[in-house]
Amino acid sequence: MTLIRQQLASRPLGDPDRALTGSMAEAGLGFFPAGGRIGIAVGSRNVDRIATLATSLVQELRSLGYEPFIIPAMGSHGGATEEGQLQVLARLGVTEESVGAPIEASLEVAALGRTPGGAEVFTARAALEADGIVVVNRVAPHTGFSGPVQSGVVKMIAVGLGKAEGARALHIHGFGAGELIGQIAAVALEALPPVVAVALVEDGEKKLSRLEVMPGSDALLREPELLGYAVSMWPCIPVSRVDLLIVDEMGKDISGTGMDPLVTGRGKAFSEAESFNAERLVVLRLTEASGGNATGIGHADITTRALADAVDKVVTYKNVLTSGALYRARIPIVADTDREAVEMAVVSLGRVKPETLRIAHIKSTRSLAEFEVSAPLLEVLRGRAGIFVEATARTLTFDEDGAIVSPWPR
Repeated sequence: MTLIRQQLASRPLGDPDRALTGSMAEAGLGFFPAGGRIGIAVGSRNVDRIATLATSLVQELRSLGYEPFIIPAMGSHGGATEEGQLQVLARLGVTEESVGAPIEASLEVAALGRTPGGAEVFTARAALEADGIVVVNRVAPHTGFSGPVQSGVVKMIAVGLGKAEGARALHIHGFGAGELIGQIAAVALEALPPVVAVALVEDGEKKLSRLEVMPGSDALLREPELLGYAVSMWPCIPVSRVDLLIVDEMGKDISGTGMDPLVTGRGKAFSEAESFNAERLVVLRLTEASGGNATGIGHADITTRALADAVDKVVTYKNVLTSGALYRARIPIVADTDREAVEMAVVSLGRVKPETLRIAHIKSTRSLAEFEVSAPLLEVLRGRAGIFVEATARTLTFDEDGAIVSPWPR
């Protein structure tokens, strides 16, 4: 195995906090009533600088005379419980103490009506009773839905603020109904108090690259362009096929499905031109920050006892029952150790000779600046622009407990 580095799209925003306060000032916020209670909607995604941005929003709103508070806007995540959603925010660094504002985590929702096609629309009671809402979220491709609006501020308005009922109301129509995200958001915006959207885009290194503040209604028109910008920088494994993909860790803090489908090629429908294919996928561990939510483990072929034992069935099952994608919680073949998992995968490939195996080994689908490849893949990548060999080849090794020895710290 040879450690290589790839040059990812790097377009970092110079001073995100300053950009946020400047953009908020430009927005004017004149449509918020003076001295009003303003809810700041924060989701479950591990967005770059989300805790500091939430703190800056609290400070900025307070300096303008408003009374800010935080609303967890994450659908059914956190096991669809108040305590669970508070824990999700805390793992992101968002607590009442850290941001300097109360968190209203009630799961109580209000029904707002239906879309023209009949989809139900819900929103958090805390949001409906506020004097204004600021939704802050990353715009990115979704792990299941396709279309011009996927994961972002529009989906947070449509689903995140709707708690478990809002998530169910969308997902009951299946991942082929991506057009409902915008339709549900449009109905919600008619009923909610004034909404301001803070749209964030990360570059290939997962650093904030763009920040835009706009009225919530404008997000329906603006988000498709921001999504295209995000997709243009999305990191990937720069080959079309491998025999074996080894993923050190998965988790909800990495992707909504634990492992990003745009990297693994599993869990979302892709055209042949944009698809990546791994004949076998082995995943070794669940991140602590995932809180036991192993949604997406079903996309792997083989896992380890350590990962299987770390699964919290309550939060995982709640997640997949809401989305309807039950296969995402299926437990694959369980090996006792990392070594056994890799051996099983190699044996299952049949008569592929060891010297011809195309193996890629990554820390996670969110960490693709460096990864390991076997000799046949190295030959495919050698000489490509933006690809650099970082170390001499080594044998894939395991410690005395059978755990893989990775070039990255755990």
